[in-house]
Amino acid sequence: MRRVCSQLPKTQVSPSVASDKQYEKGVVQSGPSSIDVPMSDATVSASQLPAGSMLLRGYKNDIAGLFMYGLTLLSTAGWIALLMIIVLDYYGKVKGGVAYGLLANSNDSMSVFIFVWHLAAIWLIAMLACKRRLRNYFRIECSLPQARVVQVEERQEEVIMTEGRQNRLTQLVTKAYNAVVLKFGLNIVAESCATQHIGDNQFIEYRCTRYVFIEKAGSFECHAFVLGETHRSLLDCHNGLTSAEADARLTRVGENFIRVYVPSFLVGLLQELFSYTYLYQMMCLFVWFYFNYFKLALVQLCVILISAFIKVFIRLRSERRVKMLAERRNQCRVRRNGVWVDLDTADLVPGDVVAVEANMEVICDGCVLRGEVVVDESSLTGEAMPVRKLPLKNEAIAYDPQNSASKAYSVYAGTRVLQCTGSSYGSAPTSLDTMVPVDSAEPQTQILVLRTRTATDKGKLIQRILFPIRYSFVLDEQLRVSILALLAYGGVVFGLSIWLMGADRTSWYYGLFVVSQAFPPLLPAALVIGQSVAADRLRRQQIFCIDLPRINLCGKVRLMLFDKTGTLTHSGMQFYSVQEIANTTFGDAEQNIEKLSDQIQIGLASCHAATEIDQQLIGNPVDVEQFQATGWRIENNREGAHSLDTLIAPDHRTVHVVRRFEFEHARQSMSVAVQDAATRHVHVFVKGSFERIKKIARVDSVPADYDAVTAAWAKQGCYVLALAHRDLGEMDLGSVSRMPRAQLEAGCSLVSLLLFRNTLKEDTPQAIAELRGGDTRSVMVTGDTALTAAYIARECGMVDATARVVLGTIEDDALIWRDTATDKVVDDINAEICAVTAQDPQVSQVELAVTEAAFNWLIKSGQIRHLLLHIRIFARMTPQGKITCVNLHMERAVTAMCGDGGNDTGALRAAHVGIALSEAEASIVSPFSSANPSIMSCVTLLREGRAGLATTLAAYKFLVNYAVVMALLLEVTQFYFSVIVPEAVWIMVDGFTTSIMILSITQAQTAKKLAPSRPTGQLIGAHTLASIWGQAAINIAFLYGSIGLLFAQSWFRCNEFDSSDIDTSLWWLLGDNYEAEVISIVCLFQFINAAGVYNFGYRYRRVWATNYLLVLMYSAFLAVVSAIALADPNRFGCVFRINCGNTQTVRDLGYSASTVHISEYNNPLGHNVMPRHFRWTLWAMCVVNAVVCLAYEKLVVLGPVGRRVKAWWVAKHGDSKIQFKL
Repeated sequence: MRRVCSQLPKTQVSPSVASDKQYEKGVVQSGPSSIDVPMSDATVSASQLPAGSMLLRGYKNDIAGLFMYGLTLLSTAGWIALLMIIVLDYYGKVKGGVAYGLLANSNDSMSVFIFVWHLAAIWLIAMLACKRRLRNYFRIECSLPQARVVQVEERQEEVIMTEGRQNRLTQLVTKAYNAVVLKFGLNIVAESCATQHIGDNQFIEYRCTRYVFIEKAGSFECHAFVLGETHRSLLDCHNGLTSAEADARLTRVGENFIRVYVPSFLVGLLQELFSYTYLYQMMCLFVWFYFNYFKLALVQLCVILISAFIKVFIRLRSERRVKMLAERRNQCRVRRNGVWVDLDTADLVPGDVVAVEANMEVICDGCVLRGEVVVDESSLTGEAMPVRKLPLKNEAIAYDPQNSASKAYSVYAGTRVLQCTGSSYGSAPTSLDTMVPVDSAEPQTQILVLRTRTATDKGKLIQRILFPIRYSFVLDEQLRVSILALLAYGGVVFGLSIWLMGADRTSWYYGLFVVSQAFPPLLPAALVIGQSVAADRLRRQQIFCIDLPRINLCGKVRLMLFDKTGTLTHSGMQFYSVQEIANTTFGDAEQNIEKLSDQIQIGLASCHAATEIDQQLIGNPVDVEQFQATGWRIENNREGAHSLDTLIAPDHRTVHVVRRFEFEHARQSMSVAVQDAATRHVHVFVKGSFERIKKIARVDSVPADYDAVTAAWAKQGCYVLALAHRDLGEMDLGSVSRMPRAQLEAGCSLVSLLLFRNTLKEDTPQAIAELRGGDTRSVMVTGDTALTAAYIARECGMVDATARVVLGTIEDDALIWRDTATDKVVDDINAEICAVTAQDPQVSQVELAVTEAAFNWLIKSGQIRHLLLHIRIFARMTPQGKITCVNLHMERAVTAMCGDGGNDTGALRAAHVGIALSEAEASIVSPFSSANPSIMSCVTLLREGRAGLATTLAAYKFLVNYAVVMALLLEVTQFYFSVIVPEAVWIMVDGFTTSIMILSITQAQTAKKLAPSRPTGQLIGAHTLASIWGQAAINIAFLYGSIGLLFAQSWFRCNEFDSSDIDTSLWWLLGDNYEAEVISIVCLFQFINAAGVYNFGYRYRRVWATNYLLVLMYSAFLAVVSAIALADPNRFGCVFRINCGNTQTVRDLGYSASTVHISEYNNPLGHNVMPRHFRWTLWAMCVVNAVVCLAYEKLVVLGPVGRRVKAWWVAKHGDSKIQFKL
């Protein structure tokens, strides 16, 4: 039987929640139901499954099947061994040192080799295609309860990132590719999981998650436990679990430990080699070895193995890092059976109560039951500032760990505890919020385990790292087209080779040589070299990348979204002043705190969430700045038995903080209840955005000019908060602790505005200017007020100094647009935009800004996509609002998001390119993180991305040029004349020049500034094809011109090479002639010069000469080839069998004989020494060929000719890219 099941967990409801919601204790299904699939139904496929579902197939072992499986593996090894035996027999290494000792003669040997080669290739391709399912083909399919192995199948998700319109060929190939993928299930990932048992429970481990067999459902399912949905219901779990309950839950969710398998180097190498790329290379090498091409085959084998070794080393090093990140465990104290015991953290399950100690690492997601905890969350959020976690409140407050309001009470796996309310045992509880009586021996700080293993945020992150979603860039999409084109090209030249060489066995070998050069084996690797080099450069500039394919995407970024506070501006706020409100009248702004009224001083000192660690204040930067401005201090030895904090003024006044409600994005406010020790009065203070406080404050306390005054401060760049107050008089503190938040905050009166300055980072204007000069639009997405954001945008240059800013807000449930300078209503915003756009779409004379309320209104009304690229500022945005904003921009162009990693985490992960300004070296917040808090990191990232993309295209064009020169010019031309260039030439080109030049091209230095355009990402675009085929046409003309020049020489006409009397299978004897010599020299020049041609690209890379490695290798190789071409017979030239000959013959020509031993020349003349004047003429033609190629690339493809052609095309057909204001 087969089963379709959901990856969503079943939700196990705790008894307390079940009773609250009148559920029965047991399992409540949260995902789709499992579906019975009969074994006979062979049409069921994982490709038909909805996203998030898996197809499960049960198998059991069989002796006969095991024997057949072993036989299959032996057959696979046998095909390879048979090919090796035939090759060794060719060299006489099998039977008595006699060539063809096993086979009768050369013809029989070639026939057998060709037959075995084809069968082996088919067999090995089939083995690769079914390698993940191969073992199960030899098992018996059975029902899941009987299964010893479960095969899990699911669709592999892919995200395709493109830009502009795709050409028709790409669309056609992509459509055909997708059809083939769906037809044959190539997008299905299959993995076999052995079933395991604990008692009567059967389970499998799939992708680090446990799936337990549920007999009633008839399928394997993962589980999650919901312990409560409110603070009060979670507090009811304070007694922890019994051993029986913990064991039952451990069986369901598995141990709290994520095992990451890292293979040994040998196993990793075998995994790397068992792929289609290496199969293609291996089959080519067998042909080369057999056809006495063993020297170059050995060189290529070494290059391939070294490349594989390096890739495996890098992969295993990365996997070991993930293993270190994932496999974390230590000892902790847990309440079990009402007693505190020491347990391994791997044994923790949801519902356990854990004692928290300073400096311990949190290994689970949980909530704070008792005490307060200060944690370092930088590894998760990138936020360097320690975060204070408070205990749950004994109220029916909704609790959702994913909601920002609940994060103040939640701790997360992977974070480290810096401080808690006492690391010793036996202290009294510090808060009335929990209202849970405890024994004096109770640990003072406790957390409740909510999620373990891969259910935690860290666990999900590790799963994403280990099993990532595949991202496909436009370059990857067009690579398929390119590969098909190269294979088709190889097929054509294969046919030409057979036609030119004669339809015999030998021509098959020559044809296969051509195919191996038409599709270079190094091509796939060349496309990632630029990424690796760019990642290394970024690392040296303190920018770290955890997703290499995103580097190329950085080269196509057109939209850059920024958070404001901590990103464009300094993270800290500077306290500016307080403006009191008395009798609905504003007073003067006052910077001296001592001159303020007592109640406002108390409010400033208490209405915050800052705390102290080792005599250092930590918390929200605004809270810290506010408290420091008061001059008060936090007393560690708390005097109030029911207080959270005790605050002492410079004049020794004392205030006890009784209640504290953390800041919530939904409310945009926080509040505290404090007791004045002198008067015993309880005061309530509410602090938050000036808009929010105006709504909740008493109407008769709001000044008539409130909006005008707050707007004026915001326009001056001030961060404006409001403070409201309520005096409850003398009250029982127990009553205060039980009052709901809404009741405490009701009836507060406005008492002051709190003003802070948020200054720009020094290099922000320069970065914004560079982005604009680099054709990149900058947008601000912030939680601050729109007017403050507009001030900062104007200050940094994001908004032009002369531009009008029109703000969209919701007034009386309607969207109203107002000019921020005059406060006048703009009746028709579309007419305003159209008037400006008609003048020049690149000039920003009117900029739009919206609040989140207006943003949501535009989404609901369907107008957001029309106005999106006209909106410069998105203000008062919540974390979810930022994600929505990023997603909308991603629909229009490649989008980057930059933030400090706090409440920007979701947006950073959602964007095409996310960069967190985080001190963590390899922050897991986003694909990129910068230890430098400057947004110049964004400029650097885009510069390196563009250089990396340009380098990738250059490497691609170089190898395609190699395919054209080697397969068409060299191979087909030499086959036409029945000659083969000397063996040493092949070794030089394939063994050294290719790899060295590819490496050299990638060393081009990054441009110092962003160019006003981006490099093409199209492998088969007009720009790329013009470069490749233009070079090919020039090279063809000069090659055939050189051959024509040779045939025009009187000394050559009687010495043409005649291969009719030579066995063409002895290819190394076909190079001792003038034709092969000229072809060798010209093609060597062309091939080396191609590296110089594709080193151009000054817009995205520095000038040609700054690529010092390429200049050195380019000059060296050209000097070597020039010496070979021009010099008289000498030792070095004779190694390449160019301008050389038999010793006596060379002496007869008047040259000194070489002392290097060479085999006898295979032509009647006994040499191929060209006259000096012809050598210089040929060399001059090669130099002219190089100059023409360089000029064509510089002036035509990259220069004024190419720009004019592009401008003409755009004017005639239009630009496929969306135009918008920068």
